[in-house]
Amino acid sequence: MKSLSQNDLQTILLFVRSLYAPCSIDKFPIQILTALPELVGAETFAIGSFKIRGTPFLPRFYAFPDPEVGMAAESFTSQRQKFFTHPVAKRYVKTLDGQALAISDFFSESEFQRREAFYAFFQSLGLKDQMAIHFELPSIGNADQFHQGQDHLVLTINRDRRNFTERDRLILNLIRPQLEQAYQNIAAFTQVQEQLSQLNQATEQVGLIALFLDGKVEWISQKAGELLHKYCPLSKLPNLLPEILQRWINHQISLLKQSTEIPSPMSPLYLEYNGTQLTVRLNYHAALERVYLLLEEIQPHVFSVKYLEMLGLTKREAEVLFWVARDRSTHEISKQLGMSDRTVKKHLENIYKKFDVQSRLGGVMYALQKLGIINL
Repeated sequence: MKSLSQNDLQTILLFVRSLYAPCSIDKFPIQILTALPELVGAETFAIGSFKIRGTPFLPRFYAFPDPEVGMAAESFTSQRQKFFTHPVAKRYVKTLDGQALAISDFFSESEFQRREAFYAFFQSLGLKDQMAIHFELPSIGNADQFHQGQDHLVLTINRDRRNFTERDRLILNLIRPQLEQAYQNIAAFTQVQEQLSQLNQATEQVGLIALFLDGKVEWISQKAGELLHKYCPLSKLPNLLPEILQRWINHQISLLKQSTEIPSPMSPLYLEYNGTQLTVRLNYHAALERVYLLLEEIQPHVFSVKYLEMLGLTKREAEVLFWVARDRSTHEISKQLGMSDRTVKKHLENIYKKFDVQSRLGGVMYALQKLGIINL
């Protein structure tokens, strides 16, 4: 078996290191191709993506140093039959063994020439032999055009003479598992980056603020900034919150720090503006020495039968309370709803029991508060 020199091993090590350097998925094929000439000599290097089964069959190729070779390869192999005329590709489909093989491993020069269309394509590029390795392409979310919908990759070195050596084969076989692993890594990182991007976008739509314990803002989401600007005058000093909010935060933190007993539940801060309400909730992370605020804008519910039912009332009970709030008497409500006075009184008793109140006014006030229409 052909052995590699110390210089070969050092060159392979540098190539492998380059595979694991940070790189976006769309630029990774070019990064591979531009590094390959340091390993093996050839007139043209190419990498292709393809789908073994299913439609559409649209192989994609990049070539170095001449990109037009890649475009010519895409055109020639656009038909599945032509793509798998290649003996190495044909063998890979049958065995899924992606080890390095050359056209010259299958055809003598005269046999190659008899595959007229296949030979003519290579001859048009000034090439006489090709060695290739294959491997599976992992699933990549939000892939670029080269990788999208494909499930296998082929890496080729192309020469203008039939002179591949066992050294060339050994080098390709050594880097093949590294390429496969690097692709798996970059696919995983691409997925995580996509998830982080979605998370960042979602975070910007939520009112979140992170603070140091001295009250200075570490970061603030776009939505939180908009809500603060709407509900309270902003501080004139940079990285500080509005005074009313800062006083509340300082008070809440002091209660947590000074208490030797289990503190009472930390009530939210409520701010109102033009009939809408901003709820500010605080979370104190002692280990990180950070304070986190969640800002939620609440649109008051309309005092309607639909929303009264959401408080646990039946439809009839909700209708009774709806008209009570409009200062209707028991008799007026009975006429309005087509029921007896006694039935109206029974519904009121049920409302008092459910709301734990003693009167009509108590029932109405309870509903107004729970619906966020008033804040007591």
